[in-house]
Amino acid sequence: MIGRWRPAPLSGLYRPAFVAACLGLVFSLVGAAAVGRWEDRVNKVEFDNAAETESIVMQNGMNEYISRLLALRTLFESANEEITRSEFETFSGRLFEHHPGMLRIAWLPRINRKERAEYEAAAIADGVSGYRIKSLQGQGQDQGFATAPQSDEYFPIFYSTQPKTSVVYGMDYATVPERRAALERARDNDRIASLRAELYGPKEGGQLPNVLVVVPVYAKGTSRETVADRRRNLAGFVVGVFDLPLLLQSIRTTTAASPAISVNVYPPFSGRIVSLAQSMPDFSSATAAPQSMGDVARGVHWSGNLRIGDTDWQVHAIPTIGGPLETAYDRALTVLIVGMLLTLSLATYLMLASRNSRRLSLANRRVLELAQTDILTGLPNRAFFLARLDEINSQLEESGLTFSILMLDLDRFKNVNDSLGHGAGDVLLRQVAQRLKSALRESDVLARLGGDEFAIIQEGCEDQRVCSTELAARIAKLVAEPFLLPGHRVEIGTSIGIAIAPDHGNNQEQLLKKADLALYRSKSAGRNCFTIYDEAMSAELEARNTLEGDLRDAIARCQFELHYQPFVDVTDGGRRGFEALVRWRHPSRGLIPPDQFIPLAEEAGLIVPLGEWVLRRACADAATWPADLMVAVNLSPIQFKEAELFEVISAALRDSGLPPERLEIEITESVLLERGVENLAFMERLKSIGVELALDDFGTGYSSLSYLTAFPFDKIKIDKSFIRNLTHQPRSSAIISSIVTLARGLDMAVTAEGVETREEFERLAALGVNFAQGYLFGRPQPVDRIEFGASVQSSQRDAA
Repeated sequence: MIGRWRPAPLSGLYRPAFVAACLGLVFSLVGAAAVGRWEDRVNKVEFDNAAETESIVMQNGMNEYISRLLALRTLFESANEEITRSEFETFSGRLFEHHPGMLRIAWLPRINRKERAEYEAAAIADGVSGYRIKSLQGQGQDQGFATAPQSDEYFPIFYSTQPKTSVVYGMDYATVPERRAALERARDNDRIASLRAELYGPKEGGQLPNVLVVVPVYAKGTSRETVADRRRNLAGFVVGVFDLPLLLQSIRTTTAASPAISVNVYPPFSGRIVSLAQSMPDFSSATAAPQSMGDVARGVHWSGNLRIGDTDWQVHAIPTIGGPLETAYDRALTVLIVGMLLTLSLATYLMLASRNSRRLSLANRRVLELAQTDILTGLPNRAFFLARLDEINSQLEESGLTFSILMLDLDRFKNVNDSLGHGAGDVLLRQVAQRLKSALRESDVLARLGGDEFAIIQEGCEDQRVCSTELAARIAKLVAEPFLLPGHRVEIGTSIGIAIAPDHGNNQEQLLKKADLALYRSKSAGRNCFTIYDEAMSAELEARNTLEGDLRDAIARCQFELHYQPFVDVTDGGRRGFEALVRWRHPSRGLIPPDQFIPLAEEAGLIVPLGEWVLRRACADAATWPADLMVAVNLSPIQFKEAELFEVISAALRDSGLPPERLEIEITESVLLERGVENLAFMERLKSIGVELALDDFGTGYSSLSYLTAFPFDKIKIDKSFIRNLTHQPRSSAIISSIVTLARGLDMAVTAEGVETREEFERLAALGVNFAQGYLFGRPQPVDRIEFGASVQSSQRDAA
């Protein structure tokens, strides 16, 4: 018997759909939760990186203030004579002229019982009326001064940046227990000590606590190896008082700190058990920031330290309320909504089919994206850029709209790769890509062409020239801001070339070529700038190629010659040597100055053989001069990268017979920015055989006191731009005086370049400059025209 077919029960019919709906809902919730946790982690990592970056910037800024106090200590320890009050005030004022966080600086000499009356009388003679050594008594608003009792030694405020009428003069730090403890720590450990302190006086009573920094100063030339040595040879202390809130706010403002991070600095841990809710910040970057460490600990936060001397301030950062670093869970909400819609609207079979189809589509799309994407930066690559350029160019005639191409090349990127490694270079490229994207509209096309080259297509502007220049200026400013790499802070720039269609061409080849020409003009103009193509650039390129060919022939045919310019001793006016300056005598163009062919030689890789010829010829010429005359030779930064440079210099000295003591190598500051360890070793090798070293064009580049202490220079050459304003700008005199004082303390000589008038020479002599060079003493001329027996006075008449 055949049974009758029965319809399946409803529960069985809808069971697959019901099961799929339940599973889909569960998966949607789990997926949303997972994405939410992922968003938390991503935001936390991004926040931690941003907060750590802010902490590094604050620490670097604080270190800059401390380093300036150390420069003041160097002044005291290197001076052969006692530093006067006027010298202290001038040097201190210059050091902290643009540093608003410094409230005051003071000099606390070590005074024993017998010297007390002598110092009190000296201060009164210096204009500090009623000066006496005083002790601070009382607390808070009841604080006051009284004559300090007799003691074996005192540490009073003797010099200060405060007005001479201030009551703080004479205050003995040894009578304040916390400050005496800080003095003893600094003295015994030979390191900077700091403490949190409130300033004296009713006007300052309402201020937040400030930071007092103590720098020990020891007698010149004495030992400080042991604690006993340091206690015996202590000369005094340099004390700086920082307005911590103002100082940190200035650092954040100067470095364009991220507004998405709220930074709070709390006092150092004192060892006492203090409730988190009672620990108020000494500094907060936002008015609505948490008012205690307890408030910070309840949310997302980052903790670290701010090192001031030997004390660690506590740094806590939180995301700014409503800022981009707060987690919004947008992706998690999107995942939940999409999952629920798919679960409710599709049956199990259709859902699986749709999912498989979607995965296949995404995979195909990903393959296409990878073929047109730069893996390192995630930007479109050259293939995508050229394809998009062809597409836009084909629409040019139909739409009638214009567009522009911006070619970008990073300045000093090779220095980062060479000094920090390719890993750091890759990190830098990714950061540059992010900054470039932030400057563009959604319709703009940004691509990485390779290496450190980027390109942009900009369209849709009414005035394409104006839009392009505005975009280029915005990009140049963004890229010029410092980049924070792991463990390093680097500064680069970008050169930009702009070509506009259809004005500069109507096909890909023409536009790219002319944008490249404009880019080359930007690099030739000093880098970190932008240039729009003009027709003269093509002619200049042809002329440059011709000049480069002539330059190669000139090196092969020895068409170069050396001219020599004398430098004289300021004390007696006698010649002490000559600087060798290369000239190119072109067969048809005549004498070509070095500023027209030296940069070309460096770019074309010809500076190394040319520099070797200059060195050998200068040594050979100088060997025939009187034995008391030196010869100075400039080295190009590119020559410094040659492994055989020391052997080249040694061979030039050996073949010419010139004693090494008569050769002076001049080095520009740009050489010191990279390969610091290798360059230091090379310079020490030169010093070991007797060659003298001079830091050329001091004050025009990246001048830093650290260069003078880290590298073994014998001489500083002050750039002629300071000399030009010497007789009518007091600021130039003050700068030169500071350089001379510093150089004298470091046992270095000082040469002033570009001296053209007698008034400049006399002023330089009064300021203590050792040597002078310029048209006043003679123009550069060939060796056969130099009269070695001529006096300086006759040279000055010839120059006139």
